[in-house]
Amino acid sequence: MRYGLLLFAGFSAFCGTVTPAGEAFPIAVLPRAQSHPSVWEYWVVWEDSRNADSDVYAKDLATGQEVPISTAAGAQSGPTISGNWIAWSDNRNGDWDIFGYDRTTGAEVPLVVRSGPDLAPALHAHTLVWSTGRYTTDHMTGDIWAKDLITAREFPVCQAPYGQVAPAISGNIVVWQDARNSGWNTEWDIYAYEIAAGREFPVATGPNPQVEPAVSGSIIVWRDLRNELDWDIWAMDVTTGREFPICTNDADQLHPAIDGNIVVWGDQRNGNYDIYGYDLAKGVEFPIYVGAGEQYFPAVRGNLVVWMEDLNGDTNIYGAYVPEPATLSLLALGGLGLLRRRAR
Repeated sequence: MRYGLLLFAGFSAFCGTVTPAGEAFPIAVLPRAQSHPSVWEYWVVWEDSRNADSDVYAKDLATGQEVPISTAAGAQSGPTISGNWIAWSDNRNGDWDIFGYDRTTGAEVPLVVRSGPDLAPALHAHTLVWSTGRYTTDHMTGDIWAKDLITAREFPVCQAPYGQVAPAISGNIVVWQDARNSGWNTEWDIYAYEIAAGREFPVATGPNPQVEPAVSGSIIVWRDLRNELDWDIWAMDVTTGREFPICTNDADQLHPAIDGNIVVWGDQRNGNYDIYGYDLAKGVEFPIYVGAGEQYFPAVRGNLVVWMEDLNGDTNIYGAYVPEPATLSLLALGGLGLLRRRAR
């Protein structure tokens, strides 16, 4: 068993074993790369290169069963999971499309197949959102679209000038990275759209780039370079319009994710990227995993955090459980004597 910072708190049992909160456990440790995880309840999905081309795999942590979701020809990348649906970008047809997997039926289905690239899918329940832009390398192109997977209705979310990319969704709120104010520069901003009201609104349009948005309920988080020195994590409450910092440590913070009251991100304060978190209800920042190598691209659902780790050149997927509130308070007060690094 590998250990990071051990946070002695609650326990979660899977497959006859007991995993203490804060103890890192392997999810996918195989040759070649496993990357970009997404999590829903006890299911973790990721992009996997064990078969040379990237495929999509999943693991049910409640049973320990690993499932190949898509091993089609060509590349499958950037998987996302919500409820009974898994979706990913797929170039089996020579042009990036969106394919999906229905966990209730075990069937793979095409979700968005049309001319031009359709990329970076995000899901919440039965609503799918994606970008028509070529990731973030071309800020001049791309719109945000959505599809109701029950009715099959597709509709545009944003078709503003220049590019809109990297969408995320929670409930009624879609957020994305937007270049409409950049011209030929790439000083991205964050915009959002309320589906029920058909209302678009700016979230973060300050100087310097704001990128990598994520959303849960009424809280939007993103990566922000407003101080011009290093990347921080900021947030906004949609219901009040209040903007507030999550982490402004003097090192870089990147790849924020949020679920409920827990925000997680990759953090370079210790010289390499580790996984940190913040409890919005308690106002407490805490380490989730601090160890050798680089840990980034975290995802969170409830008290389960998963991430991508690069230790020896290959990337793998690991996870841990967020400690209980009492332990978070101890960490905030500097009670790190309870913690120890993992042994390799």
